[in-house]
Amino acid sequence: KAQAVSGAAPCGKRGRRQSRFFWASICLPRMTAEETAATETTPGVVDMKVTTKKPPTFYIRSAKSFLTGVETSTGEKKEPICVLNISGLGEAINVAVAAATEVVREGLGTLDKVETSYPEMAGTNRGCPRICITVLHK
Repeated sequence: KAQAVSGAAPCGKRGRRQSRFFWASICLPRMTAEETAATETTPGVVDMKVTTKKPPTFYIRSAKSFLTGVETSTGEKKEPICVLNISGLGEAINVAVAAATEVVREGLGTLDKVETSYPEMAGTNRGCPRICITVLHK
């Protein structure tokens, strides 16, 4: 499930540890752990793992929501995040690249780093290609 920090400190400023909330109830209907797994380790940074189970437009909309901020149905404003790490494994690499490209094209963020690797999968002797794209909020 997508998670982020409520009331996160603005970009570049450090705040106290904030309580967590789920974006799924706010902007992304019926999300499961396999669809989008986003966790936050430090305020303003979200790791979004994409899969091929949903279309690329789902992840594009999700990335835009993280970088623009969201207003809940109760009127509560969720602040935009500073850093979005989009990662895709195997066939989901195209989805990760599409989401990052669309965010940059819309002018919501800038590419900071593109990292590729070929980690070994647990239980097999084979590896799988992986990409991790870091997008910074403009």
